[in-house]
Amino acid sequence: MERLRGAAMRNDRTALADALQSPEGQVFFSFLCGNSPYLSRLLLRDLEFTERLVVETPRAVAAGIRDELSAADPGMSRDALMTTLRRQRSRVAVVAAAYDCFGIAGVMDCAKLLSDMADHAVRLATTHLLADRVARGELAGKDGPEADDPNRLGYFVLAMGKHGSGELNYSSDIDLIVLYDPEAARYTGPKSLKDCFVRVTRDLARTLQARTGDGYVFRTDLRLRPDASSTPPAITVDFAADYYQQHGRTWERAAMIKARPVAGDLAAGEAFLKRLSPFVWEEGLDFTRVEDIRSMSQQIHDFHGHGAVKAAGHDVKLGRGGIREIEFFVHMHQLAYGERNRRLREPGILSMLQVLEREHHVLPSEAEELKEAYLLLRRVEHRLQMVNDDQTQKLPESQDGMEHVAAFMGLGSASELARLVEDAAAGVHALYQTRFTVPETEQDVTAAVLDGPEGNEEAAAKLRDAGFLRAAAAVETFRSWAAGAHASTGSERAREIVREILHEIIDALGKTPDPDRALARMNRFLRALPEDVAFFSMLRAHTWLLNLIAVVMGSAPRIADALGANPSLLEAVLDPEFFLTMPDQEALAEELAERLDEVEDPAERLKRATNWASDRRFQAGVQMLQNLVTVDEASEALTDIADVATATLFEDVLAALEKEHGAVPGAGCAVLGLGKLGAREMTFESDLDLIFFADVPDEAQMSSGPRPIEAKRYYARAAQQLIAALQSRSAPSGKLYEVDMRLRPSGKSGPLVTTLDAFRTYHEGAADTWEEMSLTRARIVCGSQAAREAVAAQIREVLTRRRDPEALRRDVAEMRERVAAEYPSDESFEIKHVRGGLVDLEFIAQYLQLSQAHERPEVLAGGTAKCFEALENAGVLAGDDDDGSADAGDGGSETEAGFLARAVRFQRAVQALLRLAWSESDPVRDAPETLQKKVANALEHETFAELDAELRAVQAGASERFRAHLGAGEA
Repeated sequence: MERLRGAAMRNDRTALADALQSPEGQVFFSFLCGNSPYLSRLLLRDLEFTERLVVETPRAVAAGIRDELSAADPGMSRDALMTTLRRQRSRVAVVAAAYDCFGIAGVMDCAKLLSDMADHAVRLATTHLLADRVARGELAGKDGPEADDPNRLGYFVLAMGKHGSGELNYSSDIDLIVLYDPEAARYTGPKSLKDCFVRVTRDLARTLQARTGDGYVFRTDLRLRPDASSTPPAITVDFAADYYQQHGRTWERAAMIKARPVAGDLAAGEAFLKRLSPFVWEEGLDFTRVEDIRSMSQQIHDFHGHGAVKAAGHDVKLGRGGIREIEFFVHMHQLAYGERNRRLREPGILSMLQVLEREHHVLPSEAEELKEAYLLLRRVEHRLQMVNDDQTQKLPESQDGMEHVAAFMGLGSASELARLVEDAAAGVHALYQTRFTVPETEQDVTAAVLDGPEGNEEAAAKLRDAGFLRAAAAVETFRSWAAGAHASTGSERAREIVREILHEIIDALGKTPDPDRALARMNRFLRALPEDVAFFSMLRAHTWLLNLIAVVMGSAPRIADALGANPSLLEAVLDPEFFLTMPDQEALAEELAERLDEVEDPAERLKRATNWASDRRFQAGVQMLQNLVTVDEASEALTDIADVATATLFEDVLAALEKEHGAVPGAGCAVLGLGKLGAREMTFESDLDLIFFADVPDEAQMSSGPRPIEAKRYYARAAQQLIAALQSRSAPSGKLYEVDMRLRPSGKSGPLVTTLDAFRTYHEGAADTWEEMSLTRARIVCGSQAAREAVAAQIREVLTRRRDPEALRRDVAEMRERVAAEYPSDESFEIKHVRGGLVDLEFIAQYLQLSQAHERPEVLAGGTAKCFEALENAGVLAGDDDDGSADAGDGGSETEAGFLARAVRFQRAVQALLRLAWSESDPVRDAPETLQKKVANALEHETFAELDAELRAVQAGASERFRAHLGAGEA
């Protein structure tokens, strides 16, 4: 302080001298000088700037530094450049310390200030060096107005690590990767373009890190580039891209999350990162990456010998619960889920913790704990480095040293500092362990099952206790996994994980209705998995998944089959929103659009759309299996998924056609959904009943593009291509849907696309009653607005025609008898065709709609249950049911419409659950009792017999209502 005061007096720095005498100035300067020899030196070395600190606010000073750097001339001499950068770097160091120590801004604002300084420094030095080569005549861009622009030469610098994310610590070095595109520049010097760019890069590093009388700018590390030990400091973009795609490792993926172009040809840098995106965000969940990062974390802990957290001597960056552990926590989530969720791709740690909380990967309390710990540890890290500009993160081991750090932190004592650091580190490490540490297993069960002698009765007994009836066979199956009998268990890593989690596997399968059957399905599932799949790594990272997989294998064979055909469906389960309410159709459409954003290749778009729809359908099936949603809610969700997928693929088809053949002026096309799609009653395995309509003023009209074709042919191609896309097996998940076109006019023999005129003519004379009945469930799925409106109007015109009630009744009754003859059944669980089943209920609804819609068009409601409610609201089905057939069973009564709607929903629920839980050809009555009970319980019945009794009562009532309305059918 005395030296600073004397220097101010000698150099006529009156404002500074006065400030040093004031109480505020003495607090400010004594705090900096008393805690940091490094800051003392900077203040004494640059009195002009030190005086600015007492005249201007720190924020104004920081803004002035940024403005001066932005206005700096890259054409200055090398010496002037080096002096300017060092002086400004020292000034930023002082301002950042003032920000941090006096709470003028947060610690991450200081980090941003330091990162901005690094950006300016690297950018100014790079432009200077490249401009020098251009001025010498060695370098030029391709011909054009920008040929002499030094930042258009294909040479660019990527900021990596904390510099890339804008989070530099106080004394951090900067990690840079330098690349160039040899096709973007012309070299006319004496050597080669490669040699030129290598020399520019070495000069860049020297310019930034060489120590002069003014200090240095930033220590610069170029070793993050691909294969750094054997490559020059500047490499070509093609070499780098090939390296990452073929040899890139997990830590390089994580590093590239923070990569950012900061100097040179920024457009070329952005193009390179876009090219590298598939490497960083590789499609498909690969939990081997998570294991790799966890292994890196463990190696760091082992190397530094960190055990329980003790503040004295603790490394706040690399120690347990330190900054690096928080970074790994974030990066593991990003690498695991970033391909599926673009919101997880940002580089900042704090901003990503907010996203992880918002996306439900962490609880709000967990996110807050990690944020507070990160900010505290970063503040401690900054204070440690401010003392002497040392790149250290270790707290002193001595009591005196801890007291000094506590004072610099503004704390009352070393014990207070120790408590804060130890509490923060312990909380971080505990949370880290809950996410990414392998759980302890019961080794006695594992050892007995896997390591015992052949025919080991102890192993069989343990499995019998767990619920397996064929225990000896189960022992052999588990041992085959541990021995690598399947490709998926062939690697040492997979077998190691099998041993680690075998107890959880046994426990989860043992809780299913039929453990032996569940184990057999899981064995088939593992047998079908490819080699080196990350399935077991995923299970080790998320052992709770075992319970869900066991439920699927033991209770939902149809979902199990889908999972066996496409194991990547499990990735969807790891989305925290998997068990939450499905988004509405608009949100689903936005989600798929985001998944396809910037993807131009048609095959890749189709693959991603197929995977998206498969994920969401799997979600709806599992939610229904877990009783998280009703059958109606699942049907609504499955219908929304089908609508969005169909509309998106149709837009792609039309866009491709327009690109090749142009548009058809004044024409449009609409896609009509019928059956379960039209009625919004989709199930897990429903196909799509579609009719394509073309609204064409003149069928001979031609498209407007370079290769024009007739409108009719144009829309026929659109229909063919959409059907092909929906049924394509281009993705691992297989085809999206089977498409059924048999409900179009004239069935299989009719044209693929129907014009409105042809449709009108057909329904004026040739259409059968059943075809008009099918239209009661019709709904427009997608298409041009004009075509949608025209088709809707035409269908409404057909449905609201006046009909002969007796002729209609006779047609519907005869049709029901034909169905009964083809599918005879008196089994109550044959839900569709049994008397009083869904066919009877649908026929009642459709008959009433067609007979009444000419006077009451509001009865056209689509879904069968909703139709009965609409019929009641319109007065067609009104009043209490007087004959008792619709007794509510609780002492009261319900209206006829209420009973019919309940009969539909109840039987659809039974049918949907049975289709998930029982795929065998045998009757469900032959299913294991445990499975029958599970089905009954899921439908809120104590026993399977009670479920059967209610089902028969409902069917009897529905059959009676069928006879009352249509005068046909047997009781």
